[in-house]
Amino acid sequence: MKTFRFFPLCAVMTMFMYVTAARAGIYHVDNIAGDDARDGRSPETAWRSLTPVNATTFKPGEVILLRAGGQWAGEMLHPLGSGAPGAPIRVGRYGDGPRPALHGRGEVPTVVRLENQEYWEIADLEITNRAPDGPRPLRGVELRARDAGVLHQVHLRRLLIHDINAPFVYDDSNVVAKSFGGIATLIEGDRVQTAWDGLVVEACEIRDVSAIGMTMNSTWTRGHRDNDAATWFPSRNVVIRSNIFERTARNGLVVRACAGALVEHNLFTECAISGSGNASFVFHSDDTVFQYNEARYTRFNPGDHDAAGFDSDYNCRRTIFQFNYSHHNDYGFILLCNNGRVGFNEDTIVRYNLSYNDGGNVIRLSGPVRGARIHNNTIIVGADMTNPREGHLPRIIYHKSWNGWSDDTAFHNNIIVNLSEQAVYDPGESTNNRHSHNLFFGAHPMSEPVDPHKLTVDPGFVTVAPAGTGRASMIAAFQLRPDSAAIGAGWVLPTQGGADFAGQLVWPISGRVDLGAFTVPVTTR
Repeated sequence: MKTFRFFPLCAVMTMFMYVTAARAGIYHVDNIAGDDARDGRSPETAWRSLTPVNATTFKPGEVILLRAGGQWAGEMLHPLGSGAPGAPIRVGRYGDGPRPALHGRGEVPTVVRLENQEYWEIADLEITNRAPDGPRPLRGVELRARDAGVLHQVHLRRLLIHDINAPFVYDDSNVVAKSFGGIATLIEGDRVQTAWDGLVVEACEIRDVSAIGMTMNSTWTRGHRDNDAATWFPSRNVVIRSNIFERTARNGLVVRACAGALVEHNLFTECAISGSGNASFVFHSDDTVFQYNEARYTRFNPGDHDAAGFDSDYNCRRTIFQFNYSHHNDYGFILLCNNGRVGFNEDTIVRYNLSYNDGGNVIRLSGPVRGARIHNNTIIVGADMTNPREGHLPRIIYHKSWNGWSDDTAFHNNIIVNLSEQAVYDPGESTNNRHSHNLFFGAHPMSEPVDPHKLTVDPGFVTVAPAGTGRASMIAAFQLRPDSAAIGAGWVLPTQGGADFAGQLVWPISGRVDLGAFTVPVTTR
């Protein structure tokens, strides 16, 4: 009589993954000791150039490793094939030393490229693409898709991308210029609905690039306004996290054609150094969440229209900006805009953010923006606040026309400390603005909004002199003291959310919440 031995399912799966991994190829590339005539299957038989890599169609689970410290010039990395669920194809490094460096030198239009491919993970590379004879239409990383359906799980991690000199205005078209730079995801075609599902860009450093740090484009945005399923086909499960965008010619980040994208823990510093651009913006997207980001030192150039930290651009719905830190941006903390001829911007939420010493227009609404909810923010207007546009006063809240005016904007539970004798509020011809339960302290211009539950007392911060400009210093300085009049002075809103700028839980008590971006813990009340 035979005895059958049954293995637990987890053990069977472990053995299966081990066998799969053992069969998967691991390929090595060494620009010094390698030889393209070898098989690349070990460090001792490594390839030398990227040519055999690009000529190979890789299978699920296979790995491409470049030698640490190696350098490849004037070559594009464009391996073929796709991975599979649970078995992505990985690109990385082996050995000790700095990241493998791929220098395009303007000899290739992009340095790393995938086209109609999915289940890839690319990590730990240095990428440059500077043409010595001047700007060209160049990119560092290009993820391109055309009539391909849904493409899954493309992850970019720990890439250092720098020194790319694409033109920041190309053929006099801002749209074209905004398809070049550090990372570009380009969805094209009109026959087969195409989108990303599981695009992740994490822990990358993108600096000294033109025009854009990271940009997204898609041809599948038509019909967005009416949710036309035939022509509106957004990317999903897009995560852009813990990256540094530094010294970009224009925008640091452009998010387009997404549903439910998450943008968090990124640093935007010195963006728009050559041309008009907010540090980050979202366009043609629904339900995007920007949180825990820091935007600083965005530059305003003569003739510019933008230089804020954040932007809810037109053709967007239900965008949320929360727990973000904006400071020393030349043209403000945030812009909410809508081109009234062709666009829409509906139900943007701006809550529990901190704006410190931003210039220009701290909060700007341009065009027929509808239903914005701006609450529980702490805004510190510096004594030296200026507006870089010649002849314009600095503005704390500014509504302007762009083929129409904003409507149904609510400002509640905010703390505004105005140390400027010049700063004003300018509602223009906007309609149905509501201000309630806000605290205004410092200078009070005649244009300060009418608020039936206004407080005009000292907000009672721990200190008004932060030890530095880092996030931790801001949290330490602008917490509320136990005797603050802002405690329990706000009303609970449908969009309240569950946490504050510092990560403290928001606990409504008797239908009331604290004003500003910080809440006092229940245990210390």
